[in-house]
Amino acid sequence: MQDPVDKLKEPEELMDSQSQARSGLFQSHVIYQVMGVGAVGVGSLVSLLAMGYTSPALPSMRNDPHFSITHEQESWVGAVMPACAFVGSIAAGPLVDRLGRRAVLLHLTWPLVLCLLVSFSGGQYLSWRGLAWLAAALCLPVLPLLYPLPETPYYLTRTGNREASLSALRQLRHTAQLAVKEQEEISKKCIASEKSSHVSMWEIIQSPNLWPLSVAAALMLAQQTTGYTAVVAFASSILDSEQSGRDSSSSSMLLGIVNFLCTFLSLYYMSKCRRRYLLLVSAAIIVCSLLTLSLFFWAQSTGGYISAIAKNMSFVPVIALLAYIVGSSLGWRIIPWVFVVEGMPSRVRGKASAVVVAINWASAFLITKTFSWSISSLGAHNTFLGYAVMTGISTILIHHSMPETLHQSAAQMDQLYQEAAKSKQQ
Repeated sequence: MQDPVDKLKEPEELMDSQSQARSGLFQSHVIYQVMGVGAVGVGSLVSLLAMGYTSPALPSMRNDPHFSITHEQESWVGAVMPACAFVGSIAAGPLVDRLGRRAVLLHLTWPLVLCLLVSFSGGQYLSWRGLAWLAAALCLPVLPLLYPLPETPYYLTRTGNREASLSALRQLRHTAQLAVKEQEEISKKCIASEKSSHVSMWEIIQSPNLWPLSVAAALMLAQQTTGYTAVVAFASSILDSEQSGRDSSSSSMLLGIVNFLCTFLSLYYMSKCRRRYLLLVSAAIIVCSLLTLSLFFWAQSTGGYISAIAKNMSFVPVIALLAYIVGSSLGWRIIPWVFVVEGMPSRVRGKASAVVVAINWASAFLITKTFSWSISSLGAHNTFLGYAVMTGISTILIHHSMPETLHQSAAQMDQLYQEAAKSKQQ
């Protein structure tokens, strides 16, 4: 049986393909690419809305006369998202390999669409319900964007359906030559992937893979001990008027705008600066911000003239949180994920990445779930002081063990780990 790639290399077939590209495919392939990017972009937007839902929703829940919520229930509102993300990070790999990328994205939209239907039929459009309704409604555009698209060529090739893979590439690329060339590259990657798919968990925790795995796991754990997920989830509670004397809604909106702008700031510095240097700068800003918050809430809790002074300085927690977000965006918010991409060994990257991502979401769940308890039991000042101490200790320990990955290729990182393992054996 003739290989579909060889079949398309025949001159007559290539001429027909090129004429088809000029007549209609030239425009349609761009449309399909835009649809794919749009579907992924909307999906990312929904996930970010889910991450930020707690902060604006909790004040609305507390003020809802037809709804009551305890502090324990509030902690679950913030913690349920990272808990589900932990489960999803474990299940994502096997599901994608078994069902395909497109099928998984399609099926993931149905639970959220069901949430939309439940909200709509309930007829209750209070503020916090409206936020949930909005996030669910944004899942609807994903279906018409994804449904006309083919399954990913990589998945089709890996499952042995190369003809369908080539057909998908012709649908997504400008000319048949580009489709054939990319199909050959995908086939080579699939062969290499098959060799690395037999990596065991035992191999992941052995040299030379143990060093980068330990660094990546430590980065993910330390990222959460800075308190970022909890602070973002409960920003409105931190800025609540009963504690800081300011309207928390407008301040939370300001935090959201700064968080958005800092994304572009982090992209710029990630392309220019060393990762270890950015970690130090980020940690310094985070520690100073957390210590400022700790001092402010301690002053409020002492009573007397110190408390009165603190009440007249209600802008302090807002400024501290703004600085905290800027500092996190410069390093600790981004670098753990960057290291997974740049610093993990090529052979074990897939399975090792799944392990460290699961560690990240598990620690995010623990930190977020215990945040409300820590505020009520230990006090806000001790909570932020604890985050500051853990951030400082984590940065010192990780800075000396983390390899620099800026402008380093995957082959160079693999060689670095192998040389380090050999030097330890000698």
